[in-house]
Amino acid sequence: MAYQQPAITSTAATLPSIYRLTLTTLEPLFALNGALLAFFNPQSYLSTMTRDTATLTPGTRFLYTELGGAWLYFAFVEAVVLRQFDDLRLWRLLCAAMLLSDVAYCRSVAQAVGGWGQWVVLSDWTAADHAVFWSTAPCALVRVLVVLGIGARKVPAAKKE
Repeated sequence: MAYQQPAITSTAATLPSIYRLTLTTLEPLFALNGALLAFFNPQSYLSTMTRDTATLTPGTRFLYTELGGAWLYFAFVEAVVLRQFDDLRLWRLLCAAMLLSDVAYCRSVAQAVGGWGQWVVLSDWTAADHAVFWSTAPCALVRVLVVLGIGARKVPAAKKE
């Protein structure tokens, strides 16, 4: 029995334009900003994430280079790869992979402010806490929606490649 390529379902035909805009334009800009902060101003990145006066140490600077690389990866996948492939299956797989990173990122955000018990006290949120949340949560939500197929339109015929 010969292997058959699965049918390709177009993301342009199925996903709402707000999903595509968020994942291919808005979030790559946020990710690029995160990368630039991590590379060139890690103390500012650290100050944005924490509520205390955490200080960057020379012994941990390599972690910010690594973090910047992760942000660049996100920016590239979203701004380049997702734009090049109009394949819903690929988008869903990449969004699922990015959600793994989102889970770790959410945990790190809570750790940065003293744990989940501190994080859930919205009255204690700083402007930076709001900026971090509102620049990341909607993007993660869009990935969840893509992975679960919520909001995706059904298309009658899919092309084979």
